[in-house]
Amino acid sequence: QNKKMSSSGKLIIDSALRAAAHVRSSRLPKDVSKVAAAMLSSAPSGGAHTLPDLSYDYNAIEPVVSAETMTIHHTKHHNTYVTNLNASLEKLDAAVSAGDVSAIIGLEGALKFNGGGHLNHTLFWENLCPKGSSESELKDGGVLKSAIEEAYGDVDTMKKELSAMSAAVQGSGWGWLGYNTKTGKIECATR
Repeated sequence: QNKKMSSSGKLIIDSALRAAAHVRSSRLPKDVSKVAAAMLSSAPSGGAHTLPDLSYDYNAIEPVVSAETMTIHHTKHHNTYVTNLNASLEKLDAAVSAGDVSAIIGLEGALKFNGGGHLNHTLFWENLCPKGSSESELKDGGVLKSAIEEAYGDVDTMKKELSAMSAAVQGSGWGWLGYNTKTGKIECATR
């Protein structure tokens, strides 16, 4: 099942197989090779990324975020990342087929930006919840709030640090609060 059809009807061999067969990773800079491998391996089995359905209605976050803003952000903004990611992956497939290392390297920015935008938005939608729901507040003595206080002193300090780190990131300043398995602590990150 390593075959699929492009939007133009051309038969495409799975990009990961094609990459392994036609482009030696030793010819690519290490960071490009890692990004390409991650992108190729993250494509769904059907070959194209899709806009995820939300598990809640667009008006569920009101009044914090309006239904109109949610609708536009999901159906237009996030969908643009998905569309551009799929277009970039088709270009990558063609470049890999042709053994065009320059074209492969040239696609790194589009793959990173659109793939990252798709992933970031997917995580964003999955982590939103209506105000007043049991998940919407950090509970005193709760695991997350305790970890934030241990790492940053208090929640406001963590928010300030995350905002400062994220401000200069392309794509509206994405940043995350995540768990670092090496240190056993939570930390802010932008990549």
